[in-house]
Amino acid sequence: MLHVDTKCLPALTGQIQFGRRKYLFVGIDGFSRELYAGIYPDKSQFSEADIS
Repeated sequence: MLHVDTKCLPALTGQIQFGRRKYLFVGIDGFSRELYAGIYPDKSQFSEADIS
């Protein structure tokens, strides 16, 4: 079983956001407890498939 979660990252304090937001993808393998994480510029199925 692989659990995948996404989170929209906020801009840092004092940082002006140019362009698009960034998204954090985190995947946890339920059997081996391995963690996979990545930051991507879009929230698409291709970005989600890339973390595993």
